Amino acid sequence: MSADRPDPAQHPKGTGKAHGLDPRLARNLSVAVWLVAGAGFLLMADFGQMDALTLGAVALAAFMPAIIISFGLLVAAAAWSLSRETHHLQGAVDELRRAVLQREADAGALSPVAQSRLEDLTSAQAETDTRLTMFFSQRARNPAPAHVPQSDMPPTHEQQATFSLGADVPLTDAPLPPADLIRALNFPENEDDADGFHSLRLALSDPRVAPLIRAAQDVLTRLAQEGIYMDDLNPDRARPEFWRAFAQGTRGAMIAPLGGIRDRSCLAITSGRMRSDPEFRASAHLFLREFDRVFSIFSQEADDSQITAIAETRSARAFMLVGRVTGVFSR
Repeated sequence: MSADRPDPAQHPKGTGKAHGLDPRLARNLSVAVWLVAGAGFLLMADFGQMDALTLGAVALAAFMPAIIISFGLLVAAAAWSLSRETHHLQGAVDELRRAVLQREADAGALSPVAQSRLEDLTSAQAETDTRLTMFFSQRARNPAPAHVPQSDMPPTHEQQATFSLGADVPLTDAPLPPADLIRALNFPENEDDADGFHSLRLALSDPRVAPLIRAAQDVLTRLAQEGIYMDDLNPDRARPEFWRAFAQGTRGAMIAPLGGIRDRSCLAITSGRMRSDPEFRASAHLFLREFDRVFSIFSQEADDSQITAIAETRSARAFMLVGRVTGVFSR
């Protein structure tokens, strides 16, 4: 701070007084002087010897000072009000300077809110590790007995729990049934979800759907690292016609109901990750493209109930979240 600046303590906010005469006092004095002068003139004037022109000139001379005084008082009131506002502004600036200095002094201390946030992030990271281990880690499968072909063996609970999303799933040209696509996009509920793992195997074996499954897995994993889980979101439901319009290429405000995620914290965290993490940004855009491609094909033969079901999946919720952050539903 320079030495010639005034001490903020000498000008507290709202306590500065404007210099100069109070307009109300000036108005009262002016009216009193005008009344005294007018009364003296009325006592000394001889109106009987005045013609009409003289009386008009006298009236003009009597009221002209009042008009001039009124204008002068208006200007004085405006100047006085401006002076008061200037002093109030000076007080506000001084308060701001003190607040900035106090914040700089406290910058080295970690606030309780930040400490609580760090603890929440640590807890969320631990929960993330547990869920990622359940759904997305790769584990070895138990080998089948040599005398029984593995393709004929029914899947056991142990095999479902250790299912891998690796690239070793055999590809097939058979079209994926809509029910299996819906279950695959929702991912297994837990290690005992036999139907979910079976649909996931079928989806990974379909070269038309497998890229979407892997892109969705990548995005869900990265969102989980930020403490964002699709089961915690409660998006507004959009009618099937809006989903069909999206599949037909409509973009912007016409499909705004698809961006039904209202959780501000999730939107803010996802937006920040998109800006700061190029890998997440690339994964998110790949996921959006793959979801658009697969859903466009799916919607051609799907009925309204199937479109509603696919909109409830975890992958669709991730699509709503990422799509809203990237502006798919607003541009």
